[in-house]
Formats: sequence, structure tokens, C-alpha cells
Amino acid sequence: MKKITTLLFGIVLLAAACKDDDKEIVITVPQELCDSLDILYTQDVAPLLEETGCSGPYCHGSGAGGVNLSDWANTKTAAENPKFLKAIKHELGASPMPKGRDKLNDQQIETIECWIKSGSRE
Repeated sequence: MKKITTLLFGIVLLAAACKDDDKEIVITVPQELCDSLDILYTQDVAPLLEETGCSGPYCHGSGAGGVNLSDWANTKTAAENPKFLKAIKHELGASPMPKGRDKLNDQQIETIECWIKSGSRE
């Protein structure tokens, strides 16, 4: 009887922990919007990654966590992994980035997402 009570308590605790009242709704940028913008790595994405410290020498500029954002080719390769956007958006299935800090603002995320959707041009 004690095992059943413990099992039921565990199930109730798990169900309470999994409720999605706090679940964030992630809005994906429409392809049409991305197509209308001219987002390039050199003029838009690289400065954003530098400004936020993501491509700095103490982070992904040195390949931290196996993700290298030091230049266009490496960033393009990293962005091909679906976990890249999940991490930036703080979605489930990826470690939230920037680590230990608030997520990038909506405009910064939109810039990166549109860059990817538009072919990750240099």
C-alpha cells in the first residue's frame, strides 16, 4: 500500500510540475516578412552577436559548447541546427541562450530568424 501511495503522489507531483500555465507562446516570424527584409550577416547579424557578447572570445567566438559564432561560415553552420533558434527563443529542447541571462529582445530574435529563413547570406 505504501508503494502505491508513493507512486500516486509521484504522478500527482509530476502532473502539477508539467502543467503549462507558464508556457510561453513563441511566435514565428512569417516568411513574407523575412522575404521583404534584406538581412545580411555582415551588416545585421555579426554586429548583433558582438553587441550581445554571443560571438565574444569568452563565449561562442571561441566555440563554447561546440557552437562557433566567430564568423559567417561557422554561424551559418550553427544556425542550420534547429536547436540554434530554440536556444535563442528559450524554447524547450535546447539550452537557453545567452546562458544565465535574459533572452534577446524580440527584434534581435526576429533579425536572426529572418536571416536564417532568407538563406543565411553573408
